[in-house]
Amino acid sequence: MSIVKGMLFVIFVVVLAAVAFNGVYVAISVYFGPFYEGDADQSRNFSIWLLGNAVVILISAVTGVVSYRRQLRRGQV
Repeated sequence: MSIVKGMLFVIFVVVLAAVAFNGVYVAISVYFGPFYEGDADQSRNFSIWLLGNAVVILISAVTGVVSYRRQLRRGQV
């Protein structure tokens, strides 16, 4: 059961981090206007968004696992 709870915790952390990153990305793009004027700029900005999401998901997954393992050691779960 603790494995299922741990997986759900990590998924929750990843979803929150991805939503926060995408929200900030959209807010910045709305504030400054479109980031691209041509196809090359659009492709570059898509890759920035995609790599940003990948990094955020990776870091949040590691953080979620470490945090859940600490909770298990302390007996809080």
